[in-house]
Amino acid sequence: MQLPVPLRDTTRPLESALAEADAGRFTGILRITGEPGGDLRFVDGRIVAVTTGGAPGFDQQAGDRPLGAARLRLLRMTATVDGAFAIAAGWIDRCHWIDADPQVLGEDDPGYEPQWLLAETERRLAALANAGFSPYRNLLVRTAFGQAERDRADGVTAEILRLADGTRSCRDLAFLLGRPLYPVTVEVGRLLATGHLTVPAPPVDRRPATRPGTVDPALPRRRRGASGINDTLRPRPPQAAPPSTIAVDEHCAPRRTERIT
Repeated sequence: MQLPVPLRDTTRPLESALAEADAGRFTGILRITGEPGGDLRFVDGRIVAVTTGGAPGFDQQAGDRPLGAARLRLLRMTATVDGAFAIAAGWIDRCHWIDADPQVLGEDDPGYEPQWLLAETERRLAALANAGFSPYRNLLVRTAFGQAERDRADGVTAEILRLADGTRSCRDLAFLLGRPLYPVTVEVGRLLATGHLTVPAPPVDRRPATRPGTVDPALPRRRRGASGINDTLRPRPPQAAPPSTIAVDEHCAPRRTERIT
């Protein structure tokens, strides 16, 4: 897997924790703090569920519709991979282990190999590496072109155009639609590229400037990650700097070995 250096740095703590869980056949919860953060639930070294505030989970995507066994397995797999993508697309502070009773972890689910899940997560991050927006930080608003297209479009495109009113991010849209975050983010990226959506400029701060060397008491104290620079899918380099290079680490490239039954 070839990820730009900033994305490799983002997923490195998760990569190390997944390798540790796989090697130790861990049963419990890997808690990831950050924004949005989340929990990865393990049974005997395999991931049986991912929960995060960054994307709708299995229950929200399934709704009240009656589903067959095959559809349930597919939906569970989709929610697991999408949850991991949602965590990795944000800002990861640290990972730590929490012991838990296997009865609350769903040991009847065969689960997924950590390296397979990591490979699927990195594939989605790489596909959106040049998107230029964050699924969490950037609000979306339809343009006049998008307003006209809204009445002609159908399906998820029409729903996104209807809901994009300048107060919602990709994550907000995913929850409102009950759809995985990744495909919603992909569709938003397409609508941004075609001019149907735009990211509104932040409001202008009209407060008087403080004297040099003083700190404005109205400004909040900065905490690590508060700027959101780490959860923007394409970090923007300085104007005079050359484009970022691509780092290839074949030894860390995961292989997809999972077989869904």
